[in-house]
Amino acid sequence: MISHQTRVDWGDALAKQGADAGIRPKDKIPANLNSVRGLACLLVVAMHVVGNDATHGLHLPMTSGWHYAMTSVEFIRMPLFTALSGYLYAGQRVTKPAFGRFWSKKLRRLAVPLIFVTLVIWLLQSAVEPEQVPLTEALLFGFGHLWYIQALILLFAVISICDGFFRPGFVTLALAGLAVVMVDQAGWTITGFFSLAGALYLAPYFLFGILLREHPEWLINRSTGILALGIVVIVLTCQQLGLNGLMTPISSLQMPAALAGMATVVFLLQRFPQNSLLASIGFYSYTIYLWHVVASAGARAVLLKLGIVSVPALFPLILAAGVIAPIILYHLARPVPFLTVAVTGETRARPKTHGAEAQPRWKAFRRLGMMGAP
Repeated sequence: MISHQTRVDWGDALAKQGADAGIRPKDKIPANLNSVRGLACLLVVAMHVVGNDATHGLHLPMTSGWHYAMTSVEFIRMPLFTALSGYLYAGQRVTKPAFGRFWSKKLRRLAVPLIFVTLVIWLLQSAVEPEQVPLTEALLFGFGHLWYIQALILLFAVISICDGFFRPGFVTLALAGLAVVMVDQAGWTITGFFSLAGALYLAPYFLFGILLREHPEWLINRSTGILALGIVVIVLTCQQLGLNGLMTPISSLQMPAALAGMATVVFLLQRFPQNSLLASIGFYSYTIYLWHVVASAGARAVLLKLGIVSVPALFPLILAAGVIAPIILYHLARPVPFLTVAVTGETRARPKTHGAEAQPRWKAFRRLGMMGAP
């Protein structure tokens, strides 16, 4: 059980903090949650637009400034995305009686879209690449960006079993996160089956998200935010020095990178301003993650055929397509029960909302001329 002391009343705490308080929460959720989710989503889509190497995305050489920019936010991108998943899970941690119901929803939410999107991407790639990986390998091992969904399934499996039987507290979760970081940086070879290595990489951030939800006072205290910002500045500065050969490089599996990722979550949830456009993107972040690679690849092919080859022109256009096309797909799939589960992981019932920004802000899209009225 969460102690009475842990269940801080946001309203009272914010009243005591006064001017030092950051973003005001609603219903015990930071009011800027979807704005931060939208930012994390854009960082992920941007990385895949550029490509994780010279053979993907825009096919740029690794010496390109675009790759340098994506590497510069490496310690923030997936840690932020994952910590928010842990944060939302911690709002209703699994109990033993609810274990079966939890997994019926999680398999629908994660496993069904994982299989469907894998099949779609595998078939599309098979049409253009004669030497495609076997379908069984695509389903059971990390397949492009879908490794993240496999890793999330493993993380939910472990934490739900633990919560269902003995519900680990602060000390256990914190030590488990530290242990996983130490295993990650040990350099051991870990099987790629169902993205186990990816799950180990994400685990500290997922666990930190749970701790952050259960200790909301961390998001209220101004000194905590300043400390978090200081950690981010120091680690990212050292990362830049390492990237430019001025000190030993820091890898994403090392402790400084883990601290920077966690500190970023605290600082952004405490201080990042609310933004209606980012909140709209955050509302659809899961569907965008599932389908942005397909949308981006299609947009890139069309733009190149139209003769647009300038990277400064291609990047924003492909980025916009990677965000907007999945949102359109979301609404096209909603009327069809099977499609809405396969495409979005949701039923036709209205999805559960999170915080003051949960509803999509269509006006923000209309102001930019991105979409018509719903």
